[in-house]
Amino acid sequence: MIDLKGFTPTEILIYNYLIAHPDEALSLSIRQLGSVIHVSSASIIRCIKKMGYDSFYEFKYNLKQQQMNLQTKKLGADYDTKIINIASTFFRRPLLQQYSHELVSFKKLISSADSVLFFGIGTSGILAQYGARQFSNFGINSIYNVDPFYPLPQGKHNSNTNQIAIMLSVSGETPEIVDRAVSLKADNFHIISITNNNYSTLAKVSEINFSYNVKPEVIKETLNITTQIPVIFILESLARNIEQN
Repeated sequence: MIDLKGFTPTEILIYNYLIAHPDEALSLSIRQLGSVIHVSSASIIRCIKKMGYDSFYEFKYNLKQQQMNLQTKKLGADYDTKIINIASTFFRRPLLQQYSHELVSFKKLISSADSVLFFGIGTSGILAQYGARQFSNFGINSIYNVDPFYPLPQGKHNSNTNQIAIMLSVSGETPEIVDRAVSLKADNFHIISITNNNYSTLAKVSEINFSYNVKPEVIKETLNITTQIPVIFILESLARNIEQN
């Protein structure tokens, strides 16, 4: 905070204008500012020096840096507020009721499962790894795969197979994931999917689907940045339901 005790009335007028109109201070020349404020260029220079700057150029450079910092902070605050709002909206839902039927079906499958395969690509692949680790923590033989072309062991071709595949996909339409789900289903894997909606192709080919239904977000035309906070919640819930068996 600048002490204005040593400022003349004209300099206080200039100071107040510069602080209140940063965009004009950055875009106008010193002569143009003088014309707008109705003071001389010399008065502006004296004011700026009393503010601690050696020149009008130094003042404008510092002001520009301050404006950039404010914009960065505002952008960060906007994103923070956005993700908090998305998460809050999701967790305000009656989630125990929403997933009650699916959890009952999951418990029946996991109680006799020989192994669990997690599968996903990209961000979903990272969460597939996380899910496999969580299930392993609770004593379930779990592995993860993020390569759609990796040859997996063939399942037992009978109706008594106790292998589960948990497929993760935001859209539920990624061809490689859908194809792998269909292939595993043909090998008598029980397919469980976690998708953003329950009307996707992956959800429809699944025995059990957990959908979280949040607003999809895509940037740069192809990068899907839809929040995965609900996916972590679902994975954590499934893992803790194992403990109850």
